[in-house]
Amino acid sequence: VALAACGATEAPPPTEAPAPTEAPAEAPEAKTLKIGTLVSLEFPLGVDMQKELDALVPVLNEQGGIKVGDEQYQIEIILYDTKLNPETGRAGAERLVFEDEVDFILGDETTDAWLSVTEPEKVLVVSMSPSPAVLDPQFNYVFQAGTITSGAGAMWGWLAENHPELKTVVAMFPDDGKGQAEAGMLEQIAAAYGFELLDVSFYEPGTSDFSTYATHLATLNPDVYTTAAGGPVQDALSMRAMREAGWDGQIFLKTTLSPQKMSEIIDLSLVEGTIAGMAGTTVPEPPPIAQELIDAYTAAYGTWDSPEVLHVLSFYVLKAALEEAGSLDVDAVAAAMLAGLEFDSPAGQGITASRPDLGNERATDTVYEAIIGQIVDGEAVVIDTVPMDKVIEYNNKLRGLE
Repeated sequence: VALAACGATEAPPPTEAPAPTEAPAEAPEAKTLKIGTLVSLEFPLGVDMQKELDALVPVLNEQGGIKVGDEQYQIEIILYDTKLNPETGRAGAERLVFEDEVDFILGDETTDAWLSVTEPEKVLVVSMSPSPAVLDPQFNYVFQAGTITSGAGAMWGWLAENHPELKTVVAMFPDDGKGQAEAGMLEQIAAAYGFELLDVSFYEPGTSDFSTYATHLATLNPDVYTTAAGGPVQDALSMRAMREAGWDGQIFLKTTLSPQKMSEIIDLSLVEGTIAGMAGTTVPEPPPIAQELIDAYTAAYGTWDSPEVLHVLSFYVLKAALEEAGSLDVDAVAAAMLAGLEFDSPAGQGITASRPDLGNERATDTVYEAIIGQIVDGEAVVIDTVPMDKVIEYNNKLRGLE
């Protein structure tokens, strides 16, 4: 006590040496899911797909990527340009399978040229292709994901039911695989729904002057003019040529209506009243999945210029199948799709479906709800929505399955 009173301090008790600290555990390496993509960058719709993926995938990766079972995977897109050439597409497929070692590929119109590469290797292909070959029951690992197979039946079935006064039809298509497929489909449509197909003109890819074709078709005085497969520029130019030829009937498109894109090519007054399909990205109040794509694209490129979503649907279908399967096992993902996979997309709600008309009872095709729009005062206006059961009804009639 005396020592304390004189200002002295007690010595602190001895302390134990601190325990050595462990080095912080290294964060687990992020898992990556490689997805191959084969699409033509010489075709406007292929460029749209590339730009959409380039904008969307980084956003999804920032949100954690794709959740497959209990794991999160960052998405890596490996894209090769097919130039819409079967040989080039096949070379790209061989590179994806044997060099990049991908298990999943998003394909385009060249898909049937390289299925002999992917099928033996059990690489799952989700494709936008009009070719019936991708729906052949001999193939186990290819699925058609675009609106291209069910959209035409839904749109034309709706037109036949709601506008019975429109009877005669003419069309223009590019003279290539896409255009020939469209012409074959239109012949089926006319027979199924009672239209009279007066004539189809085929133009050379790259054509910009459609006056000769339009003058011929206009002299037939059809009720309806339709076109597809040329991309936004050539489709719009062909419509302008029909009007300049003096024809004033109904323009009807099964493809997505985009007045914004048309206005960059032609005067919208020429296509006032056009009836066409719409996607979730083109309606006045887009649903969340469409708005996400719009926001990502706008952030990346500064503006939403109404890109077509036809080809990028393959990505959304594959993503939904991976999440449903909860596995990267190719057979498990294929099984999820074959079970009648319901999914959401920027085009609208969809479901995988069988094609008994092609002898294929497996759900390797897709069906989408249909949104009908019309150009009114230069704007796209929704005039009707065809629910899934009605879309299936229209397509069953088209395919002789009633």
